[in-house]
Amino acid sequence: MTLAEILTIVALIVGPLSAVTITLWHQRTTRKYDAKERLFLVLMAHRKSNPPTFDWANSLNLIDVIFADDVAVIEKWHELYNIVNQAQVNWQQWNHSYIELLSEMATVLGYRRLRQTDIDRFYAPQAHGTQAALTQELQTEFLRVLKATHSLQTKPLLQGDGS
Repeated sequence: MTLAEILTIVALIVGPLSAVTITLWHQRTTRKYDAKERLFLVLMAHRKSNPPTFDWANSLNLIDVIFADDVAVIEKWHELYNIVNQAQVNWQQWNHSYIELLSEMATVLGYRRLRQTDIDRFYAPQAHGTQAALTQELQTEFLRVLKATHSLQTKPLLQGDGS
């Protein structure tokens, strides 16, 4: 076998293996980035929701896994966790720490022009607040009535009565 034949055989083997390896590496990197971006977008979308949504809380609980290779993000998350996990939460400190966490995530994801002032801004229509207050008032009133009612009187329907 000549050197040219050996090189051809090696190229036939190494070429496809390299292509597959590069493709798998690219897919894994893309999947990791997409997971980070999805988590970040959920945290941004719900950053000032009151009461906090389940999606928001679940996303916070995934930071250690999804951003495991980003030490600065993990440090910011642990700082935030330590603040919120106290008996008396300092909400101003919590808000500052949360904005820093989102800012660090934005940096990791390449959102270089996203500033902390942008992160701190949040739009919530007045109708949402009005609806939330009405829902709370309604639930409170229902609960009051139910707690004050020892039993509900019912009258069985007679067959063919229709009433």
